[in-house]
Amino acid sequence: MTPDEASAWQRLCPLSTDQLAPVPALAGHLDRPEVARRLAAADATRCPPDDVLAELRDLGVTAVFDPDTATAVHVNALNAVAARHSGSLAITLGVNALALLPLYVAGTPEQCRRAGAVLRRGGAAALLLTELDNGSNLARTRTRAEPVPGGHRLTGEKHLINGGTRHDLLVTLARVAGTDDLGLFLAERDDTVTALPRWRTLPAAAADISGVRFAGTPADVIGAPGEGPNLLQLTLALSRGGIGSLASGAASGALADALRYARERDVYGEPIVHLGAIAEHLFRAAALDVLVASTALKATFLINAIGPAAAHVTAVAKYACCVLAEQAVTEGRAVLGARALVEESGYAARVRDVLLYGVFDGTSHIMLDQLQWRLERFAAGNGRADDGRAVLADAYARAPQPLVRVARLRLRPYAPAPAVRAAALAAAGDRPAVAAVGALLAALLDLVAAARRSGRWARDQAWRFAAAAVLAEAEALLAAVELVDPDCRARGGLPGRAGAWDEAALGYALGWRGGDLAGRVALLAADLAADGTAVPDGPDQAGLLAAFAAELAPARAALRARLTTAASADPPVRGAPAAGDQPATPDQNGAVTVAGGDGGNAPPDDRRGTSTADTLTGGARR
Repeated sequence: MTPDEASAWQRLCPLSTDQLAPVPALAGHLDRPEVARRLAAADATRCPPDDVLAELRDLGVTAVFDPDTATAVHVNALNAVAARHSGSLAITLGVNALALLPLYVAGTPEQCRRAGAVLRRGGAAALLLTELDNGSNLARTRTRAEPVPGGHRLTGEKHLINGGTRHDLLVTLARVAGTDDLGLFLAERDDTVTALPRWRTLPAAAADISGVRFAGTPADVIGAPGEGPNLLQLTLALSRGGIGSLASGAASGALADALRYARERDVYGEPIVHLGAIAEHLFRAAALDVLVASTALKATFLINAIGPAAAHVTAVAKYACCVLAEQAVTEGRAVLGARALVEESGYAARVRDVLLYGVFDGTSHIMLDQLQWRLERFAAGNGRADDGRAVLADAYARAPQPLVRVARLRLRPYAPAPAVRAAALAAAGDRPAVAAVGALLAALLDLVAAARRSGRWARDQAWRFAAAAVLAEAEALLAAVELVDPDCRARGGLPGRAGAWDEAALGYALGWRGGDLAGRVALLAADLAADGTAVPDGPDQAGLLAAFAAELAPARAALRARLTTAASADPPVRGAPAAGDQPATPDQNGAVTVAGGDGGNAPPDDRRGTSTADTLTGGARR
């Protein structure tokens, strides 16, 4: 399969389609052009897509979240499918699993039955954490839970809540009155709950992002009254893998749109996919698509196997998938040029929506703080001595497990030393670029150790975060190697091979992103040396770059051959106009249009009277 036919999450998923029901049926419904048009209209009018949500309920979407049937694999598969089509739809659906995670972790059987009954009646769930004055500092929560006979009553306000005006089950973080204890409480919307006005958000325009005011609302504690912080930690360790899958769907949707446009848009006598610069943007988007999907899948299947013990991998997924998906959308935007900024093109929604995932369930800075904590321990030699292969192989071979079971597992955290993993992967085949990733990771750990000795680590958060970002993106490369490289797939017990498109995209990712990481590690070293820190000798920079660069030429050749293959007959993901169509003329709201221009694509080359395609490809024509 190719990006025309399926998302990277679907292409690389180790499970067969029948093991993911009802998700394939939901995906087929969302692929219908008229559904895409209705989702686009919902964004344009800022109204939730209630008709589409009702149709998905008829197709069985409730089973994905119901405590009786929910699995991490199904939840995250739906995240990827929905985000490929609409950010508004994706987060409106996805918040159900997010909100119910505390119940999966610590809810009583009665609470789980109660939640399932509400969902089966057509209801939905929301997670209420944030307050305007306190933002991500949940320790300052002011909403109170007053103990009363038989339970608690909630008083206070929550804001920027997904589903705040509409969803029925309200899982709420509150301070137990008269104590410093924080707890999570399960409430249902009744006449003591006031829906506060919706916020006009840049991304996910049709989603219900709003507020809630409680005035003595009856609520049951989940777990014990003082267990809120611990339950949240476990909840977020699981939910962050789901955000990675949302980002994966966004990256795949952007690539599919950009491919379709480049194959159809003819400005100089042939489709612009033949332009070398346009092709390079598509190569990069393809590489990013595979990196994001591989990282999201790794997090998903480790959650499915070991539950919250996958916290390091889910933190990697939350940070790296979101950052790389934003870059994938940017590469697609460069292909569409000005058309990407025209609402009628459909791509403008992708530009907006992808920005949301990086702030969901912890901002990128929060993720980097968690990752730098783990990086410091890797540098101190506190990681697993083994390469983690056995645990990962078992995870990829395991069928979907009930979330209410895996969420309650308490196992040793899975965090094998990344340099050890890279070395083991390099030994599985003859791929110098994989060995070069291992050398970079070893050099990064040496730099962190030097920064700790000099005191730079303790006093310079920005340097720590820059190092943690390198760790996360290197981990994403290794996740793709594990899932796509033929030798490493065999080593991990995965059957067969990934598709030719994905193998080529991995090669490009190793060459491009590997070279980028080498430069960033070198800059971290130079920055340390500039303040007098004794910096250990690192790997040969020229040798590393040569190993990475060797991947690029064959990857480009393989991707280019597939880029120019006739586009699939699959319908557009978003109901966008064909690339050659002119967008609609301005309406009464003054919508911007582009008429007759080239959409920002490269102009003819006046030096030879030929197109830029001739100049950038040496005159070769396809």
